[in-house]
Amino acid sequence: MKIIINYMLLCLLAVNTVAAQNNPKAIKLSNAEVMPYEVELTQNKTTHILFPSSIEYVDLGSSDIIANKVEATSNVLRLKTIKEGITATNFTVITSDGKYYNFNATYKLEPLQLSYDLTKFEKQNNKQQSEVLFKDLGDTSPTLVDLFMKAIIKKNKKELNIKSKNYSVEARLKSIYTQDGKLYFHISIDNKSNLPYIVDYISFKIKDKRTGKRTTIQEVSLKPIRSYSDAQIINSHSKQDNIFMFDQFALSDKQMLIIEINEKRGIRNQTLKIKSADILKSKQKSNVDYITIDSDTMILKDEGYII
Repeated sequence: MKIIINYMLLCLLAVNTVAAQNNPKAIKLSNAEVMPYEVELTQNKTTHILFPSSIEYVDLGSSDIIANKVEATSNVLRLKTIKEGITATNFTVITSDGKYYNFNATYKLEPLQLSYDLTKFEKQNNKQQSEVLFKDLGDTSPTLVDLFMKAIIKKNKKELNIKSKNYSVEARLKSIYTQDGKLYFHISIDNKSNLPYIVDYISFKIKDKRTGKRTTIQEVSLKPIRSYSDAQIINSHSKQDNIFMFDQFALSDKQMLIIEINEKRGIRNQTLKIKSADILKSKQKSNVDYITIDSDTMILKDEGYII
């Protein structure tokens, strides 16, 4: 009996396989192909590729080529071969904005070009890149996160009155927004002095309020998932706005969020203190959405912001 049942299942599987092959509605995987860039590599010279955003992931199709991010940057990849006349291969790059890049690499003793600027290329050719989703962003695409941050910067609305001023430099938490389980902090640094302000680091810590001299203060450091800008220098008499994105959290009445902005080799440090009530008053932007105008143009419905 068991043999008969197994035979019937095998026949059913064979029928389904033939039906799928003859189904005119079957989708060919080639229709989903990510078109590759073509690049020539060599052993005695280094090829550099400039990406529009920070490089998050690199996978090489062969050990005959080597690739490294340039130490002083986050969006430049350098490549070369380990020997002459290697077999054609490929490599893949994913950037922090969720873009997926595929390259076909061939060997050439003297490549015609050694430097590639994909930022310039994509603007000129309106090339639409495939997009990936990052675990830390959940179901929200990196493109939509970027659009939302830009909309906050453009709106530039002062919802909160939390600020710190020291030696002609003022830091201000302008607003807090919430969207899809994330919190967005809009921080502005205004350098009114004659000297550039170089940011050493910006830290975010949840601390217990001091209730007594003998009370042990608990401290938890928070790391942003994303930030709008990586710029570290605010020139004299200029202002810089940034957005920091976190997983949603709440504070108790006995806790505070401390944001510390420290100057490199300086004393113009700033401290912003955020209470539980400030977090709970974060603005809900549940209607944030975008309309695709063409392959490279999107518009936020609620802000009228075009990118």
